[in-house]
Amino acid sequence: MTHRSRRTGRATDREVGVVAAVLVAGSEKAAAHRLGLSHSTVKHHLAKARSKVGATTTAQLVWILAPVLPEPDELARTGE
Repeated sequence: MTHRSRRTGRATDREVGVVAAVLVAGSEKAAAHRLGLSHSTVKHHLAKARSKVGATTTAQLVWILAPVLPEPDELARTGE
């Protein structure tokens, strides 16, 4: 599966996954560690997703993507 296979607004799968990881981990830095990415890469994914869906804040981004975000317990099991 590619990162662009499922689009929400125009956010890629990877961007949606990073948003979900930030929610589960509690912070950008913790999500970066969980995903094996740098903090700046997580920030980049969030900024790109905000831009694509027209959100000005990460809170707005979460609200917009909420219908497609995995359930937190699902993320905990998969280690996304």
